[in-house]
Amino acid sequence: MTSGRSTREARQAKVAQLRADTAKAEARRRTLVVGSVVAVLVVVIVSVFVVVQNTRRDDATSSAATPANIGSDNSIVDGPDSAPVKIVIYEDFQCPYCAQFEAANREQLADWVAAGDVQVQYRPIAFLDSASTDKYSTRSLNAAAAVVNSAPDAFLEFHNLLFENQPAEGGAGLTDDQLIDYAVQAGASEAEIRTAVEDLTYEGWTARVTEASSKAGVSGTPTVQVNGTALENLDAASLKSAVDAALTDAE
Repeated sequence: MTSGRSTREARQAKVAQLRADTAKAEARRRTLVVGSVVAVLVVVIVSVFVVVQNTRRDDATSSAATPANIGSDNSIVDGPDSAPVKIVIYEDFQCPYCAQFEAANREQLADWVAAGDVQVQYRPIAFLDSASTDKYSTRSLNAAAAVVNSAPDAFLEFHNLLFENQPAEGGAGLTDDQLIDYAVQAGASEAEIRTAVEDLTYEGWTARVTEASSKAGVSGTPTVQVNGTALENLDAASLKSAVDAALTDAE
């Protein structure tokens, strides 16, 4: 009897052990399955996030509203196409060195344009959003785009007013109302400007032209090119020397 009971107990113990081993194996299998599912879900979530972010970026840079009256290579042109000298100016409305360049050269540029010697191609960009607390570079360029879109003849005066009233770096830029007031002062219609300024209608365009300038090798503002050659010195004498040389070459 004792021998039979011992055999039965041993057999039951073995069955219990097999069941325990099977349960552990099943638990491990479930853990692996759950872990694999979680890993797949993480990959899917990350992929969706990347797609969404890329879509937002693409929407901002390629599908954005583009202002009318923009010339080739995102230029806002002052002067005749027949001018023998083309001056390209990359500027940021928050850039203090751009304001200095404009103050030193504005009258000379105007004289050259009036004489038919020079065409100025302004290519404003928005490099310096981090230099203000309210993305002033983007907001001011968006406002300039609104002016070009509805009142292109007012652009140059608006451009000059922005540099003459440039806010200091590190703080808030001009308010939307101030931008609108300067646009109206330059000759634009408030009714046509206000919505574009307040809604940042051309924000995506500002991102696109800024990205294009980077791809073109522009790494700072102001960048000034005379017939395709970038100037190393941006003082009035250096600019005049470069333009005089270009006019001589064109004779």
